[in-house]
Amino acid sequence: MNAQGFNSWKELHIYYKKNNFSPETITTEKLNYLPTLQHLPSDFDELVDVPTKKKLFYLTVLPIIYESNTLILEDREMIMNIEKKFKRAELNENEKNEVIRLSKKYKLDYSLINLSLFKKLKQRINIIPTSLALGQAIIESGWGQSRFALEGNALYGQWTTNEQRGIIPEDRDEDKSHAVLKFESLQNSVQAYMHNINTHPAYYSFRVVRRIAERVQYTDPISAKVKFLAAYAEIGDAYVEKLEMIIESNKLREFDRFEY
Repeated sequence: MNAQGFNSWKELHIYYKKNNFSPETITTEKLNYLPTLQHLPSDFDELVDVPTKKKLFYLTVLPIIYESNTLILEDREMIMNIEKKFKRAELNENEKNEVIRLSKKYKLDYSLINLSLFKKLKQRINIIPTSLALGQAIIESGWGQSRFALEGNALYGQWTTNEQRGIIPEDRDEDKSHAVLKFESLQNSVQAYMHNINTHPAYYSFRVVRRIAERVQYTDPISAKVKFLAAYAEIGDAYVEKLEMIIESNKLREFDRFEY
């Protein structure tokens, strides 16, 4: 379900209540019935009741995270199917073009199409756990109440050096030239964040641990992955501690129940 947005947080609250949507009971199937908001209500920063704010934020962001991960899995399925064919026969022109397209998209050298390239592609083309994506959105957007989230749909505080494409932070140091990247919609913001985690060299270790976690049953795979997101903020390891605390205190792992 697609929605341009609600004019006020109260409208959104009434809508969720009327349709009996609750973060605690939402299932994978019900996620598809939640509206996909293009942007948060403009008065979202006026919402002071904490339980209501959390509930509305979860119900707004969860379907977008789920949809963004689903799109990544479509790319993943495509590359895995082509790899199966590659192992037993010559690829046709369309299949080669698809490998090149996905290599470009995920920032990999495609001059040689071989098993090593497929391995690298599979390491990059994978989902971001819901608890992590939600936890980082909470930190970076202040539960959707930051100026960047409301004016620029920026849920993850991604930087740009092009001031035309961003919002200049009010407390920016004089010697800095960055701005916070603006997006046309909340979906664009979530997809850009996931693409950043999946392609940027700073998150290589995160991607390796994610790959291993698929094969080895870690007792705590989320915690193992969180540790490799220190590069996301200037505060480094302190950011990891903050993210772990947000995930724990808000029981965000419960949202990893959604099946893809």
